[in-house]
Amino acid sequence: MARPRRVLIITYYWPPSGGSGVQRWLKMAKYLPEFGWEPVIYTPQNPELMAKDEELLREVAPNLQVWKRPIFEPYSLYKWFTGKKGQALQPGFISDHTDKVPRKERIALFIRSNFFFPDPRCFWRRPSVRYLKKRLKKEPVDRIITTGPPHSMHLIGKDLHRKTGIPWLADFRDPWTGMYYFKHLNMLASTLKRHKRAEEAIVREANVVTVVSPQMKRDFLPLKPKRIEVIFNGYDEDDFEVEPLSLDGKFTICHTGLFTRDANPDRLWQALSSIVAENEGFKEKLHILLVGQTDGIVKKSIEEAGLLPHTQFMPYVSHSEAVAYQKGANLLLLTLKKEPESQGIITGKFFEYLAARKPVLGIGPVGGDLAEILAECNAGTMHEFEDFEGLRRSLLHYYRFFSWKKPWEASLPQAIAAYSRKNLCGKMAELLG
Repeated sequence: MARPRRVLIITYYWPPSGGSGVQRWLKMAKYLPEFGWEPVIYTPQNPELMAKDEELLREVAPNLQVWKRPIFEPYSLYKWFTGKKGQALQPGFISDHTDKVPRKERIALFIRSNFFFPDPRCFWRRPSVRYLKKRLKKEPVDRIITTGPPHSMHLIGKDLHRKTGIPWLADFRDPWTGMYYFKHLNMLASTLKRHKRAEEAIVREANVVTVVSPQMKRDFLPLKPKRIEVIFNGYDEDDFEVEPLSLDGKFTICHTGLFTRDANPDRLWQALSSIVAENEGFKEKLHILLVGQTDGIVKKSIEEAGLLPHTQFMPYVSHSEAVAYQKGANLLLLTLKKEPESQGIITGKFFEYLAARKPVLGIGPVGGDLAEILAECNAGTMHEFEDFEGLRRSLLHYYRFFSWKKPWEASLPQAIAAYSRKNLCGKMAELLG
């Protein structure tokens, strides 16, 4: 009897690691067997956990093979150098209270950007290739998948592909040199060239490249990939069986996940402040719920707008809790970055917002990829960051639905269904051949 087709998935993020990075391939591994593929996971034994979610371990099938090897990461040296010894690293290394980056952190960033290529997980590359090459002789697979960032995973895949000839799919959850923060990394010209050469080699040598947005595909096409396809992030229908959390009859505007300074919607806070000043009912009912790590600059803007009495800050919660908050809210806030690269950014959280069947107030490029899907699903409105009047109108529009106690039923279920994790996994399985 022929063995089932097996695919090795090389990923840095795996439960109990939490956050957005783990979701895509946790869900792909869940559904791949339904499309004739047996996944095998290769992941670090001791990664730096910037967020932890033990509940996600329940989604790992009991019979799923998970291969682990120790990894050395220089974050302990970073913590010692910057005086953060004993502290957990925050996602995105965001500040909690100031917009000034301390000198030691600037030096640490320069070292990280120029001496750890392509990222601090680089020390895992050679040991992983040796280990996997040896193990695959005894336990062969038919395909290799790497997912990045971190892009060290792709370098492992490239080396393994060259040594074994096993077909390889490189999955980019974010751009590489086109990522919005890349230009802020204080790289030497020689380091930047090295990144560009490595990125080009990955894109050209992989049998298939997958990306998460049409703009990413357009950006990678000049590198001449053999084949490149868009496989969006999505939502898992099973996750939305949780009961919505009751939010005490308030008009709740909810944001879940990391809220960074470069996504701070100043005009939104000002628009809310202006409505509070003139509408007593709105003032009484307004509840701003920010679930997850929130940068100090965002908190400062909320305070300056006089909205602190209406705002609740919550720490990182489990994925299932975040979904419950999304389902219980009246309006879901989604802000992209104040960067030109946001044109092609479609966050994984966006698709969960769609599945929550609550209106989405998006802030970012109105002509971008995310805005196009939002319109396609008729699931909310998109505004530029400076659109004060437009934000006011949308806020009052959604508040009226709340006041009339009418459910939000404007979104298009069939359009949203195309982004279910299972449907998207089927497309990924087709690319594996």
